[in-house]
Amino acid sequence: MDQLNKVPQKIIQFLKKNKFVLLLIVIGVVLLLLPSSSDKSKSTEDHQPEETLSDTDYAESMEKKLEELLSMVDGAGQVRVMLTLQSGCRTEYHSDVQTTTDKSDEKEQTSEQRKTVILSEGSAYDKAAISAVEYPQFQGALILCEGAERSAVKLNLIHAVSALTGLSSSQITVVKMK
Repeated sequence: MDQLNKVPQKIIQFLKKNKFVLLLIVIGVVLLLLPSSSDKSKSTEDHQPEETLSDTDYAESMEKKLEELLSMVDGAGQVRVMLTLQSGCRTEYHSDVQTTTDKSDEKEQTSEQRKTVILSEGSAYDKAAISAVEYPQFQGALILCEGAERSAVKLNLIHAVSALTGLSSSQITVVKMK
């Protein structure tokens, strides 16, 4: 019976002696078990693949914006726009380059090995590191406009499209709409 009373007293003494260490351990276990849904949802939102427009979607989007803006030009009336693309969207990725030189048989051979840099956040998310993105380049623009018979309106439309697309005035044609 004496031995049974000694065991709980030893445990109580141990707990009193190490109460701060045990408290830290309990807090750590509780923090590990708490769901961190706000952190997980934020990190998955941050790392969703970026939605990219296709080249034709990009051109169509620009056409609609231009139509909306150009129809507000004084004297323009109703406007329709068609853009043609010279080149599509291009993405450049960061890459590590490793160059090795082999000096065998009295010839020096150099080889280069490139590896794309991958950004990784655990096993659930990998993404290539993007160095630069080049948006599609426009080749030409056709503008159909009710007020195209007036040279001032025509000039204003050409300047507006040139400023927004980077096209020169020789690549932009303005025609009167039926």
